[in-house]
Amino acid sequence: MLLYLQIQEFSNLTLNISKGENRMSKRQNIIAVITILIIILVMVFLKDVKVNRNSTVKDTDEASSINSDNTNSTDNEIVINGNNSDNNSSDTNTSDNNTISTDIPNQSVNNSEPDKPYTDINLAFTGDILLADNLYNAYLQSGVTGFISPKIADILKNADITFINEEFPFSNRGTPEAGKEYTYCVPPERAKIFNDMGVDIVSISNNHILDYGQDALVDTFSTLDEYGIDYIGAGKDLERAKKLITYKINGKTIGFLAASRVVPNGSWYALNETSDHAARPGVFTTYDDTALCEEIRKAKEICDFVIVYAHWGIERQEVAADYQRNMAYDYINSGADLVIGSHPHVMQGVEFYNNIPIVYSMGNFLFSNYYSRTTVLTCKIKEDNTCEISFLPCGSKSYYTSETDDTGVKEFYDFLNRVSFNVTFDYEGNITHS
Repeated sequence: MLLYLQIQEFSNLTLNISKGENRMSKRQNIIAVITILIIILVMVFLKDVKVNRNSTVKDTDEASSINSDNTNSTDNEIVINGNNSDNNSSDTNTSDNNTISTDIPNQSVNNSEPDKPYTDINLAFTGDILLADNLYNAYLQSGVTGFISPKIADILKNADITFINEEFPFSNRGTPEAGKEYTYCVPPERAKIFNDMGVDIVSISNNHILDYGQDALVDTFSTLDEYGIDYIGAGKDLERAKKLITYKINGKTIGFLAASRVVPNGSWYALNETSDHAARPGVFTTYDDTALCEEIRKAKEICDFVIVYAHWGIERQEVAADYQRNMAYDYINSGADLVIGSHPHVMQGVEFYNNIPIVYSMGNFLFSNYYSRTTVLTCKIKEDNTCEISFLPCGSKSYYTSETDDTGVKEFYDFLNRVSFNVTFDYEGNITHS
């Protein structure tokens, strides 16, 4: 419209000049006409520039809107530091694999890592141990390899859990029990030997833990606590004596329980406080296995794998007694995944019940000056909560325990084949059972 008025004005001006109505000279009229034409051309040019600029801005806004819509799409959502990124930025680039490169280089939307593969849990067990003077002297001179071989030391130290039977109290107090043929008591500072061996947990449910009375037993609790060693099978009262000890390893909960079927008399029994009597430190017993079976059932509710240690058997008898076998079956029916024992001061055989292994006695590991056949029992807990057991054939003499030579290996497995129940060992230690 403006251009039309400008052209119309130019036409009128030209018409006036032609009629001689304008008093300006001809030259002046020509200059005026040229000036008007230039003004019209400039105004037309500026109008075109404005139109093109508006068109460019609109196109840019449409592109921005499209990019914004793509950024907000749920199929391509990008999160930085937990916040949705709704804005385009010259510092942020997206790609088809949904990765981001900003101030946090190469951060990916999917930061999940694959689950680590399961690895077997390795347990090590030994039989009876007494930290006697001869052993202690060897330890002072050479450390743990003064009384066990380097190979055995390595197995015990590197197991996920190492368990032993502590056949004595730690104390400087008390007096030997009257009328008892053999009584033992060890100074508390010797508990460091267990630390150096890699011992994690001990059973103190046996027929020597109260050799020096209740004061020595209480000292044993405090000594083991001081040295960071767990204990089962005895306590300040019955509740503590039957307590389940658990470990969390590789996502599994491993539980330990212990009880004794061998104590000198009823005064060794742990008691809870009642209206009739005070609490009494002592041992959790299994002459009647009802209480232990109940604890096993409760343990199985919270554990993936339950180990039961029983102090049982007849001294010097290499074949397990019928009552041992019957109790072992009861423990397994209640939920035990491995049953182990000691007390006879000799090794006894092996049995599998419902595919659960029973090792009736591991023998004297470090206990006496005379020769004894013994072992380090190892157990691998599998992902499906089954286990594989194996034996390191060993001999112990004069408080030094080591693996046997080739001849000793054959004698070891020949012995186990004689005293086990429906179990066969080859000379490599492989086990078959029916």
